[in-house]
Amino acid sequence: MPSSPAEAGFSLLELLASLVIISLLMAGVFGFIYQAQKRFQGNVVVSESNQSARAALELMTQEIGQAGYNPPFYPHKTCAVSVPANADPQCITLNDITGINPGDWLSVDTGTYNEIVRVTGTSANGACGAANQIQAVFEWPHTPAGSPAVFPVASYKFPFATGILFGNGGSDDHNLYFFGDINSDGVIRYVVYSLSPTTTPATTVNIDGTTYTLYNLYRSATPVSFPTTVSAGTNASASPVVQNVLYYIDSSNPANSRGPTGSPIFGYPSVFTVGIVPNQITVVGTVVLTISVAVNPKSLESGIVQWYTMATQIRPLNLAAAVAVNQSGGGKFMAKRPNDLPMTNPSNYYQ
Repeated sequence: MPSSPAEAGFSLLELLASLVIISLLMAGVFGFIYQAQKRFQGNVVVSESNQSARAALELMTQEIGQAGYNPPFYPHKTCAVSVPANADPQCITLNDITGINPGDWLSVDTGTYNEIVRVTGTSANGACGAANQIQAVFEWPHTPAGSPAVFPVASYKFPFATGILFGNGGSDDHNLYFFGDINSDGVIRYVVYSLSPTTTPATTVNIDGTTYTLYNLYRSATPVSFPTTVSAGTNASASPVVQNVLYYIDSSNPANSRGPTGSPIFGYPSVFTVGIVPNQITVVGTVVLTISVAVNPKSLESGIVQWYTMATQIRPLNLAAAVAVNQSGGGKFMAKRPNDLPMTNPSNYYQ
């Protein structure tokens, strides 16, 4: 029979060469995909961490801006019982004492017998035995009139000039202590921001030759009770608001404590002393907030420490208003720091 030519095919050598080429190409493709996936995952981690820290920064900005706020009470109050003049403090009953705290000034009555009195206690802090009572020294007699027979008690309140506690164990480079009506709900709260290591023992990382510890920035907010005497109250339990904060604390030289940017977490570029007869107080005019946060804490792509910094400057307007009142001669009317501040920090939360 006539012979036919053999069909063309691949030799073993050609197949092996093809497999090698394909393997090299796939290795490059998969390596690229792997690196791209790590970069994507790293960007997601950075984005989520940044969003969380940014939300905390906004919260801190709002709360620090409210430091020293002493809200007026509305509507004005009334008293329906006669009050004799007396050089000693006495308790009188109002229709409502919501929003009145010890240290507040009140305008009592109208006309000839109008006077400004300072509240020395209330039913809420145990100075008076009955409900809705305030304690003060009344130099004039007050008699209800009209229908219904009452006399008015109006707000005469000023900010807390010491709304940010500073000096003598107060706020420093990594702790911030302040108080005021931070939620604008009529309740004075004492707020503490401070650090606690993320792990035990503490986790550290090295950046440019400096060893930084990873901390959580904690927040505690406690309603102020205005006790009648100096009291060592305890803060409410704290919760972390920012995780993996990079910071170096130099206990031997606190001025050397810093984050990777060289700045403290809390800076006070504007602090001044105000004379209020018969004492002097320290007023914080500006707070600079600088937070450096480690991511993961290392980059998934490069394996080195990756971090970012957020910063802002806050000027508590209520403290500035208190200084303005003092400079205008109204220093004696400014609200005093409550007796239970600063409070004792709960264990395991604060550095």
